[in-house]
Amino acid sequence: MSQPASDTLSTLPTELLNIIARNFAKADLASLLLVNKSINDALTPLLYASITIRSYISGQKCIDVLAADPTEHFADRDMAVYVRSFTVDLKKLKYWRKGVRAAFACSLEGAISRMTGLQSFALQSMFFGTPKICIALMRGASRTLRSLSFTAETERQWPDESDVRALDGFQPELPELTTLSLKLANFIPLQFYTFFQHVLTSRSAQLHILSIYDSHNRSVGDLFPNTGAWSALEELDLSMAITPTFFDDCPPGLNVCKLTLRPSFCLKEGTSTISELPSSIPAHIFPNIQYLACPYQLLPAFLPVSASSRRPIRTVRLNQAYYDPHGQSVDSFTDGGGPPWSSVRGALNSLSRSAGPVVDLAFYIECFDAETFPGELVEYVRTVERLVIVLQREPLNGLGLCDFGEKLFAHTPRLRAFLLSDAPTRAIDDEFAFFTFLWDEHKTWLEEWEKHTGVLEEVAFTTEHSWKKMDDGWVKRGYDWAESNDTEDDSEYGEDDEVVKDGDWDVDDDEEDNDEDEDEESEGLHQIDDVDENDEGKVSG
Repeated sequence: MSQPASDTLSTLPTELLNIIARNFAKADLASLLLVNKSINDALTPLLYASITIRSYISGQKCIDVLAADPTEHFADRDMAVYVRSFTVDLKKLKYWRKGVRAAFACSLEGAISRMTGLQSFALQSMFFGTPKICIALMRGASRTLRSLSFTAETERQWPDESDVRALDGFQPELPELTTLSLKLANFIPLQFYTFFQHVLTSRSAQLHILSIYDSHNRSVGDLFPNTGAWSALEELDLSMAITPTFFDDCPPGLNVCKLTLRPSFCLKEGTSTISELPSSIPAHIFPNIQYLACPYQLLPAFLPVSASSRRPIRTVRLNQAYYDPHGQSVDSFTDGGGPPWSSVRGALNSLSRSAGPVVDLAFYIECFDAETFPGELVEYVRTVERLVIVLQREPLNGLGLCDFGEKLFAHTPRLRAFLLSDAPTRAIDDEFAFFTFLWDEHKTWLEEWEKHTGVLEEVAFTTEHSWKKMDDGWVKRGYDWAESNDTEDDSEYGEDDEVVKDGDWDVDDDEEDNDEDEDEESEGLHQIDDVDENDEGKVSG
C-alpha cells in the first residue's frame, strides 16, 4: 500500500519542504499546516515570515495572534519571533473611531515588541508612527533590523497616549541597518526629530539606500550636517529643501548610482525660483549617477556643457514622471500642472552630454501638438529604449499620431516601449481617458507604425489599457479601474460595532483637514490582495 501524501511530505528534509512551500499562496500554506504536526512544525516559521496588514478586521486578528502570550498557542509557540518582514499599509484610517485606532495601536505595540528576529519593517500608514511604536520596534528588533521605513506623525494624531519624553536619550544601536526611509510629518516633536537624527548620523557610513520625505521642508543640512559620511550610499531620494550650498557640501566621489530630487522640495522655503540652484554641478559631485529623477530645470546642471568628465546617466525622470497603470498617482507630478513642452525641450538638449547613453526617458508636460511633436522630439530619443510622456491634457491634433511611425519611430531604432500617460487628468475624473473617441483608431495607428519599426513591443495611449506586440499581432491589455480605487466594502466595517460606515465619521474637523491630502494620496495606490491573516490565526490555535 502506498504512503499517504502527507506522510511522504513529512519525510522530506525541512529545507526541501520549505522550497516547495514557498510557491504556495498564504491560504494554501495555512491549510497545509493543518495536515500533521511534523509539517506544522516545519512550515509555521515560513507562514509568519512575511506579513502585510492591509485591512482592519484581518489585520487586528493577525496582530492579536502575534502579541499573544506563547502559552495561548499550539506547542507554546511565540509566533512573533518567526516574523522577518512586517508591513502596515492601512488606508482610510480617518474613518475609524478613535477607540479603534487606540486598540489597534496597543495590539501593534505588543506584537512588534516580540519580533526579535525582524529584518524589515515598513509603517506606511498614518496615525501609528508614535514614540511607543518606535520604542517597541527598537527594543525588539534593533539588533536584527536591516530595512526600516517609518512614517512619524505629529503628536495630535497619536492614538496611544505616547509620551514623547520617552525618547529623551534613547539611542539604540542598529548594527545591521542598511536601508532607511523616513516620512516626517509637519511639526513632529523635537525629541522625535532628534531621535531620527541620531539614527541617520550613527548609521550614515553603512547606509546603502536612504529616502527622506520631510513635510516641514527642512534643509538637508538641518537633518544631517555631515553628508561626507555617506561613503556606502548607492540610492538617495530626497523630498526636502535643497539649498544652493547642498552640492558644495557633498564630498567628492560619492558612489550614489540612483538619485531622486523631488520637484516640490528643491527650494528652501521662502524662495520662489529654481534659479538659485547651480547651473553646473561639478563632475566630482555624484560622478557615478546612472538613474536621475529631478525637476527638468536641474537636468542641464547634471549634464553641463563644460564638464571635465561626463556622468553615465542612463535613466532620466523629469518632474517625477512615470507610467502608472493604476491611473491616479497624480501626487507624484509637479504641483501646478505640467510645464510647457518648449521648456522641457530646452532641458532635453543636455541628454547628448551623458556618457550613458540615456536609454530610459520620462517627462511630464502640459500638452503637445501631435502634428509637430515627433519632429521636435526625435533628436533627443535616438538612443532611448523606453519613453514615457505624462500629459496634463489630451494632445492637440490627435489624428496626427498616425504619422508617428514615419516621423519618430523610423528614426529611433532602439525604442521598444512608447507610453502616454493621462494619469493627472484621470485622477480628477476617472471616467475620462485620452482619445476616448479614437479608440478604434489605436490598432490602425499601431499597424501603420509597424511599417517603420521592427522593435516596438509596448504602446499605451492612456493608463486605462496598453498594447502588447504578440506573435499574432497587437493585443490590448486592459486594467480594471474599479479594483484600483482602494475602496473597502461596507462589510469590512459593517459587522463591527467599533468601526463606522460612511456618514458616521468620528473625526475632528481639524483632523479631517489635516488628513485630506494623505487620504487623497492613498486613493490612487493600487490595492494588492490582502494576505489572509485569518488563516494564520487559525493555524496558531
